[in-house]
Amino acid sequence: MSNNMLVDELYRIQIEYKRILENALKNIYQKDSSAIIDEIGVFWEHNKKIVQCILRYLFPAYEGYVFTSATILDLDDSEHYPFVSLGKFHFWDDPIYRYITLIGNGEVNKDFDEQMRRQIISTIEDNIKIIDQALGLIYILPIRIITEAGQLANKAANQAFFSMFKDELDIITYKKNFKTITDVKKGLSAGIEKNIILLDGEDPTLDLESRFRNYKERTILPLSSNYTDAEIFQFGVYSYLLQAFDTILICIEHKIVPYIRYEVAFKYIVRISGNFGDNEELSDMMLRCIVAHFLHHNFEKQNVNGVDFREYYKAVQSYDIENKILGNLKQRNINLTSMSLDDLTTIINNALEGFFTSFHDERIKL
Repeated sequence: MSNNMLVDELYRIQIEYKRILENALKNIYQKDSSAIIDEIGVFWEHNKKIVQCILRYLFPAYEGYVFTSATILDLDDSEHYPFVSLGKFHFWDDPIYRYITLIGNGEVNKDFDEQMRRQIISTIEDNIKIIDQALGLIYILPIRIITEAGQLANKAANQAFFSMFKDELDIITYKKNFKTITDVKKGLSAGIEKNIILLDGEDPTLDLESRFRNYKERTILPLSSNYTDAEIFQFGVYSYLLQAFDTILICIEHKIVPYIRYEVAFKYIVRISGNFGDNEELSDMMLRCIVAHFLHHNFEKQNVNGVDFREYYKAVQSYDIENKILGNLKQRNINLTSMSLDDLTTIINNALEGFFTSFHDERIKL
């Protein structure tokens, strides 16, 4: 299949998906709302092979970024401006399909099911905005669920979780020996506790019991009320580890760069990437991932107030912020092992300042 045909198919998928999303949003509160939501899953299953073909043949290696490990991209908060500031191609890893599989019809946790239904509606609304405002610039594709990395990621996440403990464990011996969070803390290997992250922005000086208590209070999980604290801890940390392994394996397979906004997901991915050894391809991908994360959090959105998104996209592609940042890092001999957060932040901020000065000067001339 030629590249032109793949481009045509990609646009067709976006337009057809918008129609399905609009239909789902219109009928979401009717009695057949679950069937309407299921139509989204059927759509992606039907287009799975062509999406795999598009990712394999249409885009050059590591020139694309995928916004993943997030609930919505959030165009209302201008999140799409920093996202397209790096790379030539941009994908939103549509999570709706995964949300659908998590809904259990209230059999385990009605609060969780209701939260997921609300999240599905919010994501549908955001997806429609992406297609309306960024068609041809940001592509919505369910990259995570069309990738065959699930079984390997699951095995790796299990091994990583149980490797945190002093004694050799599996899920059966874990549930037998650990009931409380204090039991878990006593069983962890020395120094591991400080590497466990449960919530975005949590206080790292707090002990594990306090951080776990905050996690339970602030998180609605798809678990029944008879789960022990040790089981809840295992589910939470395992889920983060699975997401991290899944993200790395997906991005390696499709040769795209993960764009991670969420702090917890980012930290697990960075730490997990160290388990893949001295791999030049992975190291380059992770360097770009780290640059993207800190660019996102250093991006001053007031600079794009009133700026048309397509105008911004054209300007930022022409300026090529990514190569300016990576070139500066290379010039200073800064890599993953020698990276200073202060140096990286300075380089990113200088690149952004240079772009916005040039961008606003050009707009004044016009």
